[in-house]
Amino acid sequence: MISNNQQNLSVQSNYEYLFKLIQSADDSNLDRIKTQTAEMLAENEYTTAEGSPQTLTDANEKVLAGRFLWEDGVRSTGLDSNTRKQGVLLDTLENIRANQPEIFLKIKYWQESLQQNPLEALIGSIAKETIVLYVPKFAVVSKELLLDVVLSQPGRNALMRFWVFLEDGAQAVFTINLRSRKAEGENFYTSCLQVRVGDGAHLILNEVQDFHQKIYVTATKSITTGKVSNIQWNTCELGSIKLRNNATMNLKGEGSNGLIYGLYFATDHQDIEMQTRQNHLAPNTTSFLHFKGAINDDAYANWQGMIYVDPAAKKTDGYQKNENLMLSPNARVFTKPGLEIVTDDVKCSHGTTVSEIDADQIFYLMSRGMSKNESELLILQGYFDAILNNITYDPIREKLKEKIYLKMI
Repeated sequence: MISNNQQNLSVQSNYEYLFKLIQSADDSNLDRIKTQTAEMLAENEYTTAEGSPQTLTDANEKVLAGRFLWEDGVRSTGLDSNTRKQGVLLDTLENIRANQPEIFLKIKYWQESLQQNPLEALIGSIAKETIVLYVPKFAVVSKELLLDVVLSQPGRNALMRFWVFLEDGAQAVFTINLRSRKAEGENFYTSCLQVRVGDGAHLILNEVQDFHQKIYVTATKSITTGKVSNIQWNTCELGSIKLRNNATMNLKGEGSNGLIYGLYFATDHQDIEMQTRQNHLAPNTTSFLHFKGAINDDAYANWQGMIYVDPAAKKTDGYQKNENLMLSPNARVFTKPGLEIVTDDVKCSHGTTVSEIDADQIFYLMSRGMSKNESELLILQGYFDAILNNITYDPIREKLKEKIYLKMI
C-alpha cells in the first residue's frame, strides 16, 4: 500500500517513485505491484477525446499511407484511399471491436496465445488504451504508416499498448514517433508493444523516442516472426530523463530473419537502460543487432543483450554488437552482451566497444580549418549515420539529426 507520505506527494513528485516501482515487478510481487501502481495512477485522471480525422493533405503527410495522432489525450486517425481498400486498419482496439468484430476476435485470440513476462503483464494491466495496426493477408502497403504520440501537458500520463498484426504475406513500413512540443512539467509514459509478423510477411518498424527531458519512460517490446518472414527494427532513444526498455525478438518461424539497429544519445542528467534479447526458437533463423550510443556530461547509459538459441534452433546465425562513445570524463556506461546456446551447429558471436572520439580524426579535421567542436560534431554525425539512415520517413530522420546537433552544442 502507499504510505501517507507518498499519498501526500504531488503527482509530479510521484513519477520517479512510480517508475522505480514498475521496474521492481517480478513473479513474486506482481499482484501487489499491480494494485499499488493502479492506486497511484488513480490519483491522476486519465482522459481521452476524439479529434478531427487525419486528412493527409500536408506535403509531408502525402507520402504516408496513414497517420494516427495522439496529442495529450486527443486522438485522430486517417488512411489514404488505397490503404483503406486493402482492409488495413490503424485505429483503437475499441473501434475495431465495434466496427470489425471478426478482426477483433482474431487479434484477441493472438493476444491470448502470448506468454507474458511480469513487466508485460503489469504494463498491460495499467494501460488505458490500445492502438492497433492490422494488415490483411498478402496486402502490400506501398507507403509508410505513422503513429505520432505527442506528450507535453504537465502532469499527464500516457499509458498505452501498441499491437501490430501482419497477416501471412503482408508487407508494411510502420513508424512509432514519440515526441514533445514543450517541457513545462513532468510526465509519465509507459507502453507495451507486441508485434506479429506472419509467415512470409515483411515489416520495417521504426521507433523514435524524443520526449522532453522531464518525462519518465518505461516500455516493453516484443516481436514474434513466422516462417520465412523478415523484420527490420530501427530504434532511436534521445529523450526522457529516465528510460527503461526491454526489447525481445522471438524468431519463432523457421527461416525467419531479424535485423535490429539502435541508437541512443544521453546528455545532462539522463539515465538510459536497455535490455535486448534475440530468441532463436526455430531452425535456420538469423538475427543481427547493432546498437550505437554516445554519452555526454554526467549522463548514464546501460545496454545488456542476450542471444538465446533453443535446442530446436539448429543452423542459427546470431550476432550482436554495441559501440559507445564517451564524450565527457563524467559520463558513465555499462555494456554487457551474452550468449545462451543449448544446441550445436550454430554460429553466434558478439562484441562491444567503449572509446573516446579518435584524436587523429579530430587533428585531421582541425588541420583542414574546422574548430575542435565542429570536428567532434561532424565525427559524431558520421558515427550515427549508419543507424539514422535506416529511418525511412525523411522528416523524422532530419529532425533526429537536428536533435543530435543540439545535444552537442
